[in-house]
Amino acid sequence: MAPITWEIDLTGFHFPNKLPPKRANFRIVVDLRYVTKRGDHTTEHAVLPGLDRWWECDRERKDSIDFVRGPDEGRFGTLDMSAVDDWDRLILLVRGDAIHSIQFKVFDVNRPGTLDRIRRGLGEVLGALIGRARNSLPDVAGVFSDSLGSAATDLESALITRVAGADRLLYRGSARIPEPGAYAVEGNGEKGPYRIDFTLRAV
Repeated sequence: MAPITWEIDLTGFHFPNKLPPKRANFRIVVDLRYVTKRGDHTTEHAVLPGLDRWWECDRERKDSIDFVRGPDEGRFGTLDMSAVDDWDRLILLVRGDAIHSIQFKVFDVNRPGTLDRIRRGLGEVLGALIGRARNSLPDVAGVFSDSLGSAATDLESALITRVAGADRLLYRGSARIPEPGAYAVEGNGEKGPYRIDFTLRAV
């Protein structure tokens, strides 16, 4: 059977409306576990909306080009999805036999500075560096194997989080996503509830 191309798209992001303004600028690090066409489990990573940008939701910065806060809904602040283009809604495209699970980590980030200029350069080669590093490291007791949930995938996620300029973890949540459909990952984090809406489809 030919492998399937899977598309995961962001459809909504809700955060506590009482989150302090200085904390309402977000990047989301995504870890996706899936089964490759060879039948192996592996993990891919993504940073939303990117390593060189963030989603600005501080009401005091509504004139910023990055401002995408929508109207509050009760206890939630919202991401204005009409202000998010299709490129930024795409979380990941992967080719494989099946999807296992997904994890979201929502971070408050430092706004631009010297580190961001360095980060932009690193972002262009990060994926290649991680792949080469894994291949060149000795496999000690399976630490750098392709096993599901191995230390290697945790290391990759930690490196990407670092390069993404994560200042403070606000929320972490995950879900099994065994078949196409609409999903939500939600739970309590800093200052209240968070919810991330997304879809999985075969294309």
